Amino acid sequence: MSELMDLMKRLLSMEPIDISKDEILIHYLNKARSNIYGYCNVVTLPVEYDDVMVDYAAYLYKNRDSVGLMNKQEGERSATYETGIPASILLALPLPKIKVGTD
Repeated sequence: MSELMDLMKRLLSMEPIDISKDEILIHYLNKARSNIYGYCNVVTLPVEYDDVMVDYAAYLYKNRDSVGLMNKQEGERSATYETGIPASILLALPLPKIKVGTD
């Protein structure tokens, strides 16, 4: 997990030795993992997808104040936010597994 944390901190321009936000970063890493597992319909992914998970966790962290917003307008400025996992992350993930039957 420390390698993932170090990478996430570098992506977010944080010092690796700064541990003041570690608890929050771990929360977003876990959330990213859970969302990706749910999307892919799996309980684990090969380690080669760890970087994708870190990218998504960093995205979640950076956009934590806009979760749930679809549109935002301030004066003449307006922004539309992606919902769910961003397309750039989805393209890097394996296709979701389809479960057949409910036995």
